[in-house]
Amino acid sequence: MDKDLIFNRRHVVTLIGLVVGLVLVGVTGYMVIEGWSFLEALYMVVITLATVGYKEIHPLSTAGTIFTILLIVFGVVTLYYVIRVMGEYVLASRFDANYQAKKMQAKISNLLNHYVVCGYGRVGSKIVDELLREKAEVLVVEKDPVSVEECRARGVLCLAGDATCEDILLSAGIMNAKGLVSALGRDSDNILVTITARTLNSNLFIVAKSNQDTAIDKMLRVGANRVVSPYQISAFRMATFALHPGVADFVDNVLDLQNSEIQITDMVVNSASRVVGQPLETYLSNRKSGVTILVINRQDGRSVINPVGDTIIQAGDRLILMGIRKNLEAIEKIIN
Repeated sequence: MDKDLIFNRRHVVTLIGLVVGLVLVGVTGYMVIEGWSFLEALYMVVITLATVGYKEIHPLSTAGTIFTILLIVFGVVTLYYVIRVMGEYVLASRFDANYQAKKMQAKISNLLNHYVVCGYGRVGSKIVDELLREKAEVLVVEKDPVSVEECRARGVLCLAGDATCEDILLSAGIMNAKGLVSALGRDSDNILVTITARTLNSNLFIVAKSNQDTAIDKMLRVGANRVVSPYQISAFRMATFALHPGVADFVDNVLDLQNSEIQITDMVVNSASRVVGQPLETYLSNRKSGVTILVINRQDGRSVINPVGDTIIQAGDRLILMGIRKNLEAIEKIIN
């Protein structure tokens, strides 16, 4: 028997059907052969199949005795089959590495619009934390066995393998992914992941980590949508705290996705949206929606900063909005 199919829905239904069918046959047989009531017949079937050895309610006829023998034989066979299937499932799920790998691949195959995080080091693990905090579907690709076990122990879906390998990225469901974050330790690896991912999926949004400033332009040229330098960001943040502590505190509060009620998000206006061709004030004014539109990024690369009420909304505009969660959710329904 194929262990990968042991405990799927079809097999569960089969096991339940066998047991229920045997009980129904037994109850019907006693009611017809012995003329017993339903409750008496059910009691006799239960004590017979359970082999508890209780005495029957009424003396059995010759036909009833033969029927009981057959019921015991079929009951033992059915019980053996159920125990065997359950045992194979338990052994396979606990000790068969191939079974576990196929089970994980089945889960990955069902992912859609998920985020692939390459690398589960100091940066990668924090990225996963933030994505999970936003209830995003996350799949980690990591080749270090210790990090793989650590990731899986947290209940995070993790594929063991080299993220620079095309086959591994395909196994990670990159064709159905919404975004990829490459947070590997070496810039050369992040560049290779970016090239491979962009080649496989031209629509994928790719964010890459750069340790050296000289690698930023290379990553952008080979397909990264955004490149982040942890050292550059740290230096900028520290300087901002020193020069403008009040502004930095405000930004921190807004960007605290877990605790802050005020959020900054972006939304793309699709062509079928009711706001297309309408002035901003019609649907999206702060007075009506309670949401502030900070920037409108046009498809041609232009940006309208702090747009006024008569600004016309176009299909494909990416709006950067700030407001409380409830109002942002209402605006999203209006826009799309």
